[in-house]
Amino acid sequence: MAEEYVKVCTMRQLRVRRCIPVKLGDHSIAVFYHDGKVNAVHNRCPHSGYPLETGSVKDGVVTCLWHQARFDLSDGTCVTSEYDDIDTYGVEIIEGEVWVSPEPNYA
Repeated sequence: MAEEYVKVCTMRQLRVRRCIPVKLGDHSIAVFYHDGKVNAVHNRCPHSGYPLETGSVKDGVVTCLWHQARFDLSDGTCVTSEYDDIDTYGVEIIEGEVWVSPEPNYA
């Protein structure tokens, strides 16, 4: 694990809540737990800035509640194509804790 990763929560907390928003530096990040996987993505829809943490997740895709833009949680790709992709962030699970990189994997 890179030393710059930041502890966000425990896996238990994330399993219960399904999504935990966090601000790391200048980045607003949503950490999702879905189908046994943990993904971290930019927490703002590129269309109008609505928080993706409030969106619904199905089949590894988060849907923005405001205009239904859809983003793949694994790589940030916009699957509805009319909007820009979103950044993703590195995630490490260490001894039951979720650690996230504050630096994005730029979309």
